[in-house]
Amino acid sequence: MKFFLSGLLISIMIGISLFIYTKNIFSEKSIFSINSNYNTYLFSDNSEISPPKFQYVNLKDAPIDLIFVLLWSEDRDFFGHPGFDLKGLIRSIIINLKNGTSFGGSTLTQQIIKNIYLSQEKLITRKILEIFLSFWVEKSYTKNEILESYINMAYLGNDITGFGAAAKRYFGKDLKDLNLTEISILVGILNSPEYYNPYKYPLKAKKQGLIILNSLLEKQIITNEDYKKYTYILNNISFKKSYLDDSNLQILLAIKSEEANINLNGGGYIVKSTINRDLFEMTKNSWEASQSAIVLDNKTGKILTFLGSQYDVFYSNRQIGSTIKPFYYLLAIEKGYNFDTKLLDEPFKIGDWAPKNFEKTFKGYVTLKDALINSINIPSIHLFLDLETNPTKSVEIVEKFLNDIGIEGYYPHDITISLGTVESNVYNIAKAYSIFPNYGLIPEYYIIQEIYDKNGNIIYKKTPKIDKKITSISNKSYSLMNELLESVVKEGTAKNLFVENLNFHGKTGTSDNSVWFSGYDGKINISVRKDGKFLLSTTHAIPIAKNILKNYFYYNSNIKVPKYNFDGFVDLENSFEELLNIFNNKNLSKNLYLKNIQNYEFLFPDLFLENYKNNLDKKLFEFDISNINSYIQNLDLGDKKIFNKFIKEKLFIDIYFPELYYNIK
Repeated sequence: MKFFLSGLLISIMIGISLFIYTKNIFSEKSIFSINSNYNTYLFSDNSEISPPKFQYVNLKDAPIDLIFVLLWSEDRDFFGHPGFDLKGLIRSIIINLKNGTSFGGSTLTQQIIKNIYLSQEKLITRKILEIFLSFWVEKSYTKNEILESYINMAYLGNDITGFGAAAKRYFGKDLKDLNLTEISILVGILNSPEYYNPYKYPLKAKKQGLIILNSLLEKQIITNEDYKKYTYILNNISFKKSYLDDSNLQILLAIKSEEANINLNGGGYIVKSTINRDLFEMTKNSWEASQSAIVLDNKTGKILTFLGSQYDVFYSNRQIGSTIKPFYYLLAIEKGYNFDTKLLDEPFKIGDWAPKNFEKTFKGYVTLKDALINSINIPSIHLFLDLETNPTKSVEIVEKFLNDIGIEGYYPHDITISLGTVESNVYNIAKAYSIFPNYGLIPEYYIIQEIYDKNGNIIYKKTPKIDKKITSISNKSYSLMNELLESVVKEGTAKNLFVENLNFHGKTGTSDNSVWFSGYDGKINISVRKDGKFLLSTTHAIPIAKNILKNYFYYNSNIKVPKYNFDGFVDLENSFEELLNIFNNKNLSKNLYLKNIQNYEFLFPDLFLENYKNNLDKKLFEFDISNINSYIQNLDLGDKKIFNKFIKEKLFIDIYFPELYYNIK
């Protein structure tokens, strides 16, 4: 009796310990927990970037045939047992001990526990833990919730979790559209997803489906007619193979890099990217390993597409060549240089460095405009040196500006920087070129625009933001540089970019090991690079950019870059009041204003953010022109001259509000 009581006490203590231990394990996760590897990734048009590994299905949307066949095959007493089948468990243990095989006889609840809370090790200790955890699961969830969890958590081979994704992958259908044959095959895979892998062993997978159909016929659950129909389908069925090519994989890697910073817990999310499928698909098939390119929306910050490896586009740095010139030409124009400024073009040498022009000829003097649009090296170096009183200071001021606009990479810290010995990547250069169409503003670029949970609820939405604002350059200088870079495309080194005349701006660049083209219009930035020896930007980089832009403009409009009006502005005695009166004029077309505002969020960033916060359930870019009234009234504009300067430099009034401009003028 003493030993019996001692044994009973020890058993009770072990049982209590197991209850506490398993309660702690159970508390850490939900039965609906999803591994972080099982997210679905979409293009901006909601089509899939890669074959889905997971697709959540609510129980009410699951076909009745699936529920019946699943319970018939896997757990016929599901609605009757407390989470485990004690008789079945004892029977399987005896059989396993006799035959030396591994354990089986798990209920659906136990299979959920094995997949979510425990390892896949086939040990009796795991079986004991399963029983205790079954108590907590059955106590905390309804049978329908457990069944819904199983439908979504079951592993079905080829890194696929859940019947929803399996239906898509193996049959190219939604789960609700599967027939009894297809359902029987999926349920048959559960017994050994690798052994009955439909891609590797299609006949074995079909045989499993046939076993289930035979059992349904044997119990007269289906008729002979139905059996003939379903076995005919089974014999002729083919499994839909899907693949993930390297280009799509590179997109996924970039999305996952950004995803890591959003702090998502678990998986099963639907991640909608900014990548334009048409632009990506139309270009990727002609892509070469030595090329990298990116297209950005310079207004919203969306990464529209990139081509090449994620590493090459975002991390691999190469010398940028003459792509650098617009940045220090901009600094020179801000100092007072103009298109007609004469620059020396004669043989030049500093120490052992003797740079040459591409054509190896010299013209004596050339204008600043000719030097840039034809990418002539020697006069460009002289312009670089004239930025400050000595070469060291010129290097410092240019490197500081390049750092300010976000060009990360290797800097040589010497005068060779004037010919682009800075090393960077296409992403950094494309971002930096945003200062030209945006007059000093660089948006925060991103590749994830929305994330939804497994039930389709939006849990993350990216709002356009300004990353940097370069205020050291005047709008007049930006506008002049836009004019110069438009001339590069119309008549300079990039003149072969378009057959027809489009409003596009850009600059070519050539270095020892790579060639470049970087450019923009009023909506997009592009940067392309081809690596290799003995290449020319005109014959190797321009054709790449031309192909991408041809595909882009097939679907999209060419948007003009705003031109800054600095030819003078007529002062009015009561210009501030006149401005407000015009905004309040009911006869003016609000739609016309909206049409002409290229970038409300950049024009009035604080107003945009306030409007966004107050209207989360509305369209993000919905804009009420009447808001400008109160906005302007709150500005400290001072006297009339300061106000007119604001009108010219802040509003770009002739571009954004043409009716207003002509009324005032």
